[in-house]
Amino acid sequence: MKTTRPVTVPGFTIQRRSHCGKLFVTVTTQEEKPFEVFIRFGKAGGCGSAMADGLARLVSYGLRSGLEAEDAVKAMNGISCHLGPRTCLNEVASALRLVITHLETGEDINTLIEDEEFAAANSVEVMQAGNETSVITVERVCGLQAG
Repeated sequence: MKTTRPVTVPGFTIQRRSHCGKLFVTVTTQEEKPFEVFIRFGKAGGCGSAMADGLARLVSYGLRSGLEAEDAVKAMNGISCHLGPRTCLNEVASALRLVITHLETGEDINTLIEDEEFAAANSVEVMQAGNETSVITVERVCGLQAG
């Protein structure tokens, strides 16, 4: 059964970059869990914006109807297009994952974003276990990753 939306809910708006351009992903929360997702492209209009709006409505409906946020992340993560792996879906999944991590650990969301951006820029993976963060260097050899 879908949860009724209150008049106001707190949330986080996270700016992400994808192959399609700048995205603004807003994840609202209720009872320390993701509740809704809103997606806006940096540029207005177009088919991509319509698809993003449809995706956000489906994810929000799912979250408000009992879908675990981690399952939504799994469903969107890893989908790539002809431009590569940094798709809009992956960036929405990343934003949702960042909010989940913040809610579970209490770590500052801006720090989580900075750690992820640093890791991406330096070809490292950031792994979180509880309140501890580990950074693992990833070497790329002939298109293969070794960790």
